[in-house]
Amino acid sequence: MTPSSSLTYVINFRDRANCSRIQNAQPGEEILVLVHPEQEPLADPLGAKGMRGQDGALFTVEITMADGTQQSFEWEYPLLKLVAQLLQPLP
Repeated sequence: MTPSSSLTYVINFRDRANCSRIQNAQPGEEILVLVHPEQEPLADPLGAKGMRGQDGALFTVEITMADGTQQSFEWEYPLLKLVAQLLQPLP
């Protein structure tokens, strides 16, 4: 197994509530975002901090691992919202 500090994490679009939180994030708002290791899509999700920029254009995800190391990545918010809408599981 790969050590968690070397894993790359991605947003979990399989979780309906996660997609809904992302779609409804307001500029400047911080929300819970579920992520999982990129190479392990069925792994238990990890909670991360998602923050939509004050101008609403960017969405940053910050992940803190158990050992204290951090990883972050950004999406352009309009694209992220579209992806979350398209991939959101049906009820």
